[in-house]
Amino acid sequence: MENTWQETTLTRGDLSLILVPGIGGRLMDVVYKGHSLLFTNPDLEGIQADPATGVLDTFPTRAKHVPFPLWGGEKTWLAPERHWQDKGPVPVLDSAAYHLEWVGSHSVKMTSAKNSDGLVITRTVSLSEDVEGQFEIHHQITNEGTDVAKVGCWSVMMLQRNAVIAFAQQGASDAETYFGEPANNLQTVGKYGVVRCDDDNEFKVGALPSSPVAFAYCPIEETTKGLLLTSSVETLFDAADYAHGNAFEVYNSSAYSYCELEWHGQVKTLAPQGSVTLVTTFRVTDSDEEAFLALLS
Repeated sequence: MENTWQETTLTRGDLSLILVPGIGGRLMDVVYKGHSLLFTNPDLEGIQADPATGVLDTFPTRAKHVPFPLWGGEKTWLAPERHWQDKGPVPVLDSAAYHLEWVGSHSVKMTSAKNSDGLVITRTVSLSEDVEGQFEIHHQITNEGTDVAKVGCWSVMMLQRNAVIAFAQQGASDAETYFGEPANNLQTVGKYGVVRCDDDNEFKVGALPSSPVAFAYCPIEETTKGLLLTSSVETLFDAADYAHGNAFEVYNSSAYSYCELEWHGQVKTLAPQGSVTLVTTFRVTDSDEEAFLALLS
């Protein structure tokens, strides 16, 4: 199918960010020196979503057990999952069009419509003016409803597999398994927990890391080189402040060739017109696996 999505591109130096505001305000790809980092679902590329029709579950999918479209890219979800609809993220926030506004020569703001609870997501994506290969996403949820809402921001980035993801561990065995059997995909390198997403073993793990900085090494096919994605949040909170008790999560898909790097923000109780934010910063640099592992040791 021809890709009919309306894309907006931010470019500075070797880094390009491909935005698709019409599909849930997504950052659909991160391209560095011509290499693509993020997963886009080939079965859905170019399909236009209209959540008002209520037919999102009829789209083609290889993940029959997932009751919502897996578009790809990076997006903002509501946490905890009790805010979801029919076991999936709210369609008007995840699949419908966002309003796009330029707020600088290298920065755009994408704003959703309200969901049924009056919650609105705003995503501001900005390229760094000072640091090569760096960009920032400012996630905000605003309560434009009439009732209080307890909610937090949840950043979910779908990386192409293969990828090796690392987080700073609190203890010797810090990853909590939500589902699946990830034992063969987990290891410890120095003070880091390492999640190898290099097969189709479906699992999800989470952790409350000791540092707000995590890494993903993404090899470049048919070479010995790769890209290092450094991700970070501004601060970490206590476990009770997070929707799932963890700030950092990794999901590996069995149906498609992707894994997810996820950061959570603090959950807050929002009065009407109140808001909660999360700022995620990413930097892409050249690397190889040996240099990546040496960084962790």
